[in-house]
Amino acid sequence: MKRWLPILVILIIAAALRLIALDQVPPGLQHDEVIHGHDAITVLLGYHPLYFASNAGNEPLFIYLMSAAINLLGTNVFGIRIAAVMCGLLTVLFSYLWNRRAYNHRTALIAASFIAVNFWPLFLSRVGLRAASLPMMVALTAYLFSPILSQKDGGESLVLSSIMAGIALGITLYTYPASRVFPIVFFLFWLLHSVFSRRLHKPTLYVLIAALITITPLAYTIATLPQGDQRLQQLSGPVQEALHGNWQPVLTYSIQTLGVFTFAGDPIARYNLPGRPIFDPITGLLFYFGLMLSIKHWRDPRELFALLWLPIGLLPSMLSDSAPSFLRASVSLPVTFLFPAIAMDWGIQEALVRTGKGWHRKYQSVFARLYKILPIAAILMIGLNSVLTIHAYFVVWPNRSDVREVYRSDLAQAARWIEQQPTRTAPRSGASVDQPIVIASTNPRDLDPFLYDFELNGQHDLRWIDRAYALTFPAQRSILISPAYAPIDPSMRSRFLADPSFVSKFDDGSTAFEVYDLDWASTRLAATNIITTARTDSLILTAPIDIGHSLQFLGYETQSITQPGEMLKLTLYWRVSKDVGAQQLPLSLFVHLLNARGDFAAGRDLLAYPTAGWRDGDVWLQQNDVQIPSTLDVGTYRVEIGAYSQADNVRWRIYDPTGNDVGDRLLLAEITIK
Repeated sequence: MKRWLPILVILIIAAALRLIALDQVPPGLQHDEVIHGHDAITVLLGYHPLYFASNAGNEPLFIYLMSAAINLLGTNVFGIRIAAVMCGLLTVLFSYLWNRRAYNHRTALIAASFIAVNFWPLFLSRVGLRAASLPMMVALTAYLFSPILSQKDGGESLVLSSIMAGIALGITLYTYPASRVFPIVFFLFWLLHSVFSRRLHKPTLYVLIAALITITPLAYTIATLPQGDQRLQQLSGPVQEALHGNWQPVLTYSIQTLGVFTFAGDPIARYNLPGRPIFDPITGLLFYFGLMLSIKHWRDPRELFALLWLPIGLLPSMLSDSAPSFLRASVSLPVTFLFPAIAMDWGIQEALVRTGKGWHRKYQSVFARLYKILPIAAILMIGLNSVLTIHAYFVVWPNRSDVREVYRSDLAQAARWIEQQPTRTAPRSGASVDQPIVIASTNPRDLDPFLYDFELNGQHDLRWIDRAYALTFPAQRSILISPAYAPIDPSMRSRFLADPSFVSKFDDGSTAFEVYDLDWASTRLAATNIITTARTDSLILTAPIDIGHSLQFLGYETQSITQPGEMLKLTLYWRVSKDVGAQQLPLSLFVHLLNARGDFAAGRDLLAYPTAGWRDGDVWLQQNDVQIPSTLDVGTYRVEIGAYSQADNVRWRIYDPTGNDVGDRLLLAEITIK
């Protein structure tokens, strides 16, 4: 038990750093996290694929782990992130076990301590991204493979270890695309070890065979899915450039990736304090010294394995853009922290050895003191890393505006405010009901509403709109939340909204979100200078005009004259006559500019108020501004509008006041291009 006490303490420290303020740092959820969360919910509903096609494709291991966490903790931030916490803690433990078996107890403790407190592994352990499971699996694979590294004769007694390591290697490829380089480490190790020993190294060959069998179901699934590997294709730009003879991107990204340890880390605020390297200068020097010690003994199988692992694990970052990338380099995470541990252990061991040699008494006493001091210095070094990480991660990083933006902390703070609002009483029934809340968004159809599936408790009457193109006025008195990173369009705000009734601030005094009272009275609509008539192909109709028995066209505003290259300003007014049961229909409203022959000249299709928010009586305006091509001929053009389903491109029908079908489009006023 005494031997396990140090690693237990390290795990407790690692757990504390990963659990403290987990729902506040990062300061909100990012869209990739909630996409994984939605996939995890589908697992709980009975959908069990080997590969998830959402968001350009996702390997399954982490999503299944997240589904277990959500089942246990609920659809909230902790349900999203606790799987990453567990992966991070197991990364510490498996790295310790691997290094203790391959090296020694002291090296293992030092390496585990660095992983417990360093910014890079800490970040990966606190976000619900599937890359969090990759370091855990590569460390487990290395642990299971370590008996093979220490076997001198490469005998047949290691078949079981080889099979277990191979299965773990295969499962590693179920984590994240960067994992696909890890089998290269084992292949090259097998090849080099066989050459050096002048005989086939069977245990490593068994590892590769077991891994191949394990990965076959996933490989087959991806190969048979249409566009199943889109994410890898999206990141292969530098490789494609190299294949066409331009090696500059690959060389540039390779140099940037090699500098990740001490010069400049991940430049993207989503994943790092931009540019912060993995190591501080002192630990960085220890890393390079430990690397030199390993290179010196490169024929040792364990050193050869580590020296292959480090650069090959960096390849995904070297061969893709935005280098260096902490996520894509995460294959190398466990082995990265081995090298400063090797350096520290070497110093302690050298002091012990030289103390026992026949040195002059004066020098023996010096080495004896060093032997006592160096372990304390190692603890202080790890403590310094802890302090630097805590300050960078918990104080500096989450308070950056770019970090708040990517993690949508404005919506997170608005969610907490919504939870605090009292319910109101319905006039007739006396039941408690929520006030309708309209939220301005850049992704009103899916991504931003997905965030609130995990950040709000209970049911709330929310309506999401595209902040740049729409403004909605529910039939009941309601409010509009305009988040800092997706504020309502200024022209709509100044024209249709009064001053905000409430403004929420971040800790630094900057605006988090604004709240506006919405009250769309019929007198206000009448006072708006809109045209309320439109033509079909056979007659003139006056608003409200029935479209699809679910929507009413109330009128429009537009300019009568514009020029090529300019924007045609067009505002359409609509009212929901029948909601669609909170369904997210693939509906779009089209605005087309037609020439004298009736041919399409320009247009814009858009639905800025998604159907999931539609309720009977809701009024909304939509800005369908149309870019006029600079090459468009001068002359008179007609505007046609209508609605259609993107699923089958079938237009909604239009009905006259008596219910007769009169076509599938409305023709508005003529526009002059001059």
